[in-house]
Amino acid sequence: MAGSWEIREQNRVLMAILHVDTTTIAWSFGFRNLIVPGPIVPLAGMPFDHARNVACKMAIQNGLEWLFFLDSDVVPPSDAVIRLMAHGKPIVSGMYRRRSPPVSVPVMLRGGQWITQFPPNQLIEVDLVGAGCLLVHRTVLEKLPPQRPEAGKHWFDWRVDCQGLLPPGECLSEDFTFNLWARKHGYKVLVDTSIRCRHIGFGEADGDGNWKPCEAIPVT
Repeated sequence: MAGSWEIREQNRVLMAILHVDTTTIAWSFGFRNLIVPGPIVPLAGMPFDHARNVACKMAIQNGLEWLFFLDSDVVPPSDAVIRLMAHGKPIVSGMYRRRSPPVSVPVMLRGGQWITQFPPNQLIEVDLVGAGCLLVHRTVLEKLPPQRPEAGKHWFDWRVDCQGLLPPGECLSEDFTFNLWARKHGYKVLVDTSIRCRHIGFGEADGDGNWKPCEAIPVT
């Protein structure tokens, strides 16, 4: 029988999972325990920006109120989606840490700098955040004009390979260009620092700048 949260929140959010052909046991256990109040669509075999744009179109076409992006190497708390939705903000993310240099800092920036000092368990505003645990309201998708219509890029646009072709500071990954575009159109980009995710890889940051083996801990 469905629980009260399932009845109340059902079919409000589309979960789009960007993944490769294989995932880890650790991620699979995390996904198994995740509360998902709506349909799930796996997206693979296409560039990241294209995959995310496909998800945006699906959310609009199917009348979903929210779109939640989850990467197949990010493990949020089981109630992360519900908690993010409860904020009622157009763009809000959970927090996870970098595996590549500078390692262990949160994947969020302000003023061109990685944010290493932040209040715990609060909602903070940032300039850029990764899309590995990102919730977006459909009104953002409906109101944002296309970024680069000539390239077929509406919401997300991979620009890392556009050095010398675009203004400095705009040759970024597709999640960061989405942030920039949304902020240019008046939206705030927020992070809930209480929603701490694991970032799967060779190891994981424990939240204090240290590294430890990544473990799969099933809940039975």
